[in-house]
Amino acid sequence: MKMLLLLSFAALSPPADASAAPVQLTQKLAPSAQIDEPPIPSKLLFIRRYLRAIGRQEQLDTGSFLDRYAIPGGPRWQLSNGQVLTESLSGGLKKRMAALTNVYAKHRAEYQQAYEHHVNWEFTEAELVEIVGFLERPVGKHFLDGRWRMEAYVETNVEEMEEQIVKEAIANFTK
Repeated sequence: MKMLLLLSFAALSPPADASAAPVQLTQKLAPSAQIDEPPIPSKLLFIRRYLRAIGRQEQLDTGSFLDRYAIPGGPRWQLSNGQVLTESLSGGLKKRMAALTNVYAKHRAEYQQAYEHHVNWEFTEAELVEIVGFLERPVGKHFLDGRWRMEAYVETNVEEMEEQIVKEAIANFTK
């Protein structure tokens, strides 16, 4: 994903040679349907099927998306100066996840509504019928799993290269 962002940024940057032709973007984002009216019941059903198919519904149900904030000493769960961890990493994660999910329970409905509202705003019912139909078929499930695996494996395989890119960019930036 990081590499994809870097490549996207590079593609949008102006060419080094000012006389070179401007970079032409070959793809544009599809426009949002921008639907503000609440979804009718049949569309809401497809919105919920969509959220389930992409795996977001399970995360909303459990609060598991908060796991990135449960790392002891991480950016969102800072330790006080001089505080020493006396727990194991897994024990600390479990305790912090329990605390996070307990608080999340009060906000769960708001998260659900936010996702349903945005999916309603983004897609028409006809689009959702097609998207959900694809994602619920074996090829759609394979697409989702394959995409996840591809991102995870490629990120791991290019991690050292990304570090080198950043080091070189920093060295060139300060010159």
